[in-house]
Amino acid sequence: MSSPGYILAADLGSTNFKVALFDAEGMRVAEGSRPLPYLVRTNTRAELDPAAVTECFFGCVKDALQSAGQPAAAIQRVAFTSQAQTCCLCDEAGNPLGPFLSWTDVRAQDEAEFLLERLGTDYHAQTGLAQISPSHSVAMALWWKHRQELQPGTRLVFLPSFLAMKLGAPHVTDCNIAPMSGFYSIPQRAWWDRMLAVTGISGDRLGAVVEPGQPVPTRAATRPAEFSSTLEIVLAGNDHSAGALGCGCAARRPVLTLGTAGVLYRLTGEQVGPFSEHGLWGMYPGGGYYELVFISHACSAMDWADEFLFGSVNSPRFADFAARAEVTEQSPFFYPDRWGSAAAWKGEGTNEEKAYAAMEGILHAIRELVPAGILEASQEIVVLGGGSRLGFWLQLAADIFGCPLRPGSSDGLSGAACLAGCPIPDVAPAPGTTRQPRGEHSDFHQRRFDAWKKFAVNR
Repeated sequence: MSSPGYILAADLGSTNFKVALFDAEGMRVAEGSRPLPYLVRTNTRAELDPAAVTECFFGCVKDALQSAGQPAAAIQRVAFTSQAQTCCLCDEAGNPLGPFLSWTDVRAQDEAEFLLERLGTDYHAQTGLAQISPSHSVAMALWWKHRQELQPGTRLVFLPSFLAMKLGAPHVTDCNIAPMSGFYSIPQRAWWDRMLAVTGISGDRLGAVVEPGQPVPTRAATRPAEFSSTLEIVLAGNDHSAGALGCGCAARRPVLTLGTAGVLYRLTGEQVGPFSEHGLWGMYPGGGYYELVFISHACSAMDWADEFLFGSVNSPRFADFAARAEVTEQSPFFYPDRWGSAAAWKGEGTNEEKAYAAMEGILHAIRELVPAGILEASQEIVVLGGGSRLGFWLQLAADIFGCPLRPGSSDGLSGAACLAGCPIPDVAPAPGTTRQPRGEHSDFHQRRFDAWKKFAVNR
């Protein structure tokens, strides 16, 4: 960095907002974290109050600054990485016209079917998204459009863009996040002309597009007075890309995230995708392309199972119960896409067996989506997210995926700060934290996986 100012990195996750303050040497000097308050959160609906979102973010910033003993004016740049697709409608000045719809909201079923009829297989090649989903911004935008008239100047604003505007930035997004909305064409490197025509939503409603890491100046008219007049905003892509960057993702080092969602992320090289039927692909910050496969509910499904079985959420306790289970090939199976009712389990068993089944079923659901031949026994998987702190789950994942797994020593905050120009030190993993696959269990786990898939088709 050319200046002694601080970089504030923000990770706008689905469960918590987190920020970290980095100094000129790349050292993390303070952090702040607050739970993200939802207006509604079920297995089909998820809404956020823009005022609460704003308060949550600035509360995290305040906590970090107070911890470091620094004023807001000491921040040189704010770098945002974020959950993708969460968006709201705003007027031309950036004032919200309704709630944020989260990427886990799936009410726009009719709109997704409408888009599928008109766009078909082009969607994957253009946007990187494997198939049109009700949770994609294009479907949400049509859902809104069908329920209220879009006035001149109405904008569709993604979550990191909204908070960047609260700091004085113009309406911008980056070309890593933009395709995940369904509106942006990776081959065209522009808002997708055909999608704009089908939806009747023009590109000027979606904002300008910049490269991840490109500094965006803030404007005095909308910048909070306590921040520096030279404050810049950096958009650092989706949270999984920033996490991969932060923990050294490489050609033979994929990244598994066990967070609200379950994600396996890998680099693919310089060739344009798609790379597999189910994979979401896009531009990797700094060059090349990536692919990820995901399930929408990982830790969120496990937390629900914990509360359902044991009355409250305590992940270490849940893992301890799972570790005590005497599992056989007749033990129950768990399907995370059906969380919310006892029907998530197939078969009967003790609470310990059901806890094991929940942790196993989440891993099975991710493994089912991984393209054949991608994972090899010799390659290491780095694990991020809250699940990375559960040793039993790491060992189970190593056994199921057949690869060594180690908890990541960095995170998306480091990746975002790195894109903002911060020299992040390379931190070696703690000794003894890598979990090796136990070959003596491989046949059992394969039979469990095959049976899980069979019941998934027939249930």
